[in-house]
Amino acid sequence: MYVTDIQITNPTYRQSLGELSAVVSLHADARDVRLLCNVPTQPEKQEGEGRLALIREALRQIGRMPEIRTGREKLSFAPGVCPFEV
Repeated sequence: MYVTDIQITNPTYRQSLGELSAVVSLHADARDVRLLCNVPTQPEKQEGEGRLALIREALRQIGRMPEIRTGREKLSFAPGVCPFEV
């Protein structure tokens, strides 16, 4: 799966749970994968930290998909799409 874009939609901070939730979409040529992600956070954290945490959670989840986990498909990214080394 060659990811060409990552988008985060519907970010919501739930103060009672102390978590940030959002839908992280990984766009590829053949398909789009949407993952509901929840990460623990503090309201005073910088916005970029929450974004990175959501992307890390999405990559953790996609790594559990059978085609990725078994090695039938390899996860790769277009230049500049992933903000950190995978």
